[in-house]
Amino acid sequence: SLMLGTYTKQPVEVLDYDVDYTDWLESGDYVVSATAVPSPAGLTLGAITVLSPRVKVWASGGVDGVTYKVTVTATTHDGRVKQDEFRIRVKDL
Repeated sequence: SLMLGTYTKQPVEVLDYDVDYTDWLESGDYVVSATAVPSPAGLTLGAITVLSPRVKVWASGGVDGVTYKVTVTATTHDGRVKQDEFRIRVKDL
């Protein structure tokens, strides 16, 4: 899995984060579904939109001072499964 970076948001903000699979997808294959799971609990993940080659994850809430790991698992039409992670640091500015 790949660590895609760390982003900062305020607890009140609702923001979207894109995972781009362009460089990973085989020719003719495309993302058909994806899930996203936060760790620890406390960050709310909303709709996960698949617009291959991108997966968009919406996040809201979270506790000030906590950094959450979001694990995104994407499945392709041909059956490939890829898991990546990014972090969201929640900070009340």
